[in-house]
Amino acid sequence: EGAIKEVSELLDKLVKAVKTAEGASSGTDAIGEVVDNAAKAADKASVTGIAKGIKEIVEAAGGSEKLKVAAATGENNKGAGKLFGKAGADANGDSEAASKAAGAVSAVSGEQILSAIVKAADAAEQDGKKPEEAKNPIAAAIGDKDGDADFGEDGMKKDDQIAAAIALRGMAKDGKFAVKDGEKEKA
Repeated sequence: EGAIKEVSELLDKLVKAVKTAEGASSGTDAIGEVVDNAAKAADKASVTGIAKGIKEIVEAAGGSEKLKVAAATGENNKGAGKLFGKAGADANGDSEAASKAAGAVSAVSGEQILSAIVKAADAAEQDGKKPEEAKNPIAAAIGDKDGDADFGEDGMKKDDQIAAAIALRGMAKDGKFAVKDGEKEKA
């Protein structure tokens, strides 16, 4: 009887978590579309809703305890921040920034990315910030239409944090990545 109750409670939590994530409207474009025209900040409610939904799913599965993976230490891919800025003629996002983004994602595990998202969902600063000012993956993923630089704050220099911001922006409504005119194909 106790086991049935546990399973029932787990299912209730999962259903609630999925509803939270579903309520966050994701974009209809291909995930993480790269654009070479005016990029704008990603939809705040979408980014925070997705992050909170992921956190609830992880917690419902008892994952907060299991997610005690070591945080990433690599800081070689801060240049990926340029993809979170403005696009077009003034953009700094280029094929090098795209390769930094790929480097960050490939350097970490899915668990490290999940852990960074769950941690960010608990963080206070959930307003969009320029890449150099963002202190967590949620702030970076929402972004600021004028941001255009490497990630600069301690909460956003590590590969797992960068990968988490990429994942959140990629799933979010209006979440596009910005590159210079003419560099879209390279990215």
